[in-house]
Amino acid sequence: MNNVLISILFLISLMGCIVAADGSGVELRPGEALAEMRFESGIGQPWVGGNPPSSGTYDSIYSQYYWSYKGSAPKKHIDSPKKHVIADSLPSTVYFSYQMQAVPYTQYQSNAAYTGGISLWILGSSSWSQYAKVPQYSGLSLLAASTKGGNGYLYEITPDGKLSKESLSFFPGSSQMDFYADTIGQHVLLFTIGGQVSNAIVIDVVNAYPQTYPATSGYPPAQVPPPATTVPLAMGDTPVTIVSQGMSGYQVFLDGNYIGTEGTGGDALDGRFSFSVIGGRNHDVRVYDGQFNYPKTMFFQKGVQKIIYVEPGTAVYI
Repeated sequence: MNNVLISILFLISLMGCIVAADGSGVELRPGEALAEMRFESGIGQPWVGGNPPSSGTYDSIYSQYYWSYKGSAPKKHIDSPKKHVIADSLPSTVYFSYQMQAVPYTQYQSNAAYTGGISLWILGSSSWSQYAKVPQYSGLSLLAASTKGGNGYLYEITPDGKLSKESLSFFPGSSQMDFYADTIGQHVLLFTIGGQVSNAIVIDVVNAYPQTYPATSGYPPAQVPPPATTVPLAMGDTPVTIVSQGMSGYQVFLDGNYIGTEGTGGDALDGRFSFSVIGGRNHDVRVYDGQFNYPKTMFFQKGVQKIIYVEPGTAVYI
């Protein structure tokens, strides 16, 4: 095992116990932090950060990447590789990062900077992607591309920050593996063969329930009032407080559910809104100020208070 692989695996192991932040203090998701550290070590391309496109809990932009099981759930979280022939289902587009940056497949195929080494993708009906948001208990197909194939390892950082490693045999050219989205949260995966390390892909698994509001623009327009019955504040073990100096009266959503409005229902109109979540996992927290949407998926350490700072026109900070 060469020094490059050792350093990469060390970086992967770090992802199991830290949440990184960039120089401005903005929280980086595990996929962002991992790709950034790999790039700074001279491997791969930089991960273009930011939040995914504003969408519903599992918007139609990701629908081509997953399916629902009609029968019983699969016994394995990730199936063993099966032979896959790329020529039988060439994509028109490949998408990079959370921002779903589109690159024509013909351009990707001819660019050595992209195609050198080995690569991992999420297979869609007409495209490949490095990121997808899917409902819990759905299935996805992963594409592991390598020229020679051979024995290697598939690594996964699970939503609770743990690192798993599985020894697999990959086919020359490309292999297909089915992924079962059994656990809510963010899953980061990559694989290695013969000292080569693939890019990372990120799968965000969310609750499989419909949105509280119509998905016309990803968030309710200002004239739509909150529902008459809201979801009770989560009775979790981890306290959370949203703090804003420039906003008040904003609505708060947790994992796709509306849970309350700052300054109402006994809450003081002071720009602060408190609730609790179940710790040790990722949650989607979204703030809507009547005009703009401020979403963020972040990891909540069990029992440790999380302060989220949100200001108009900015990203979500911790």
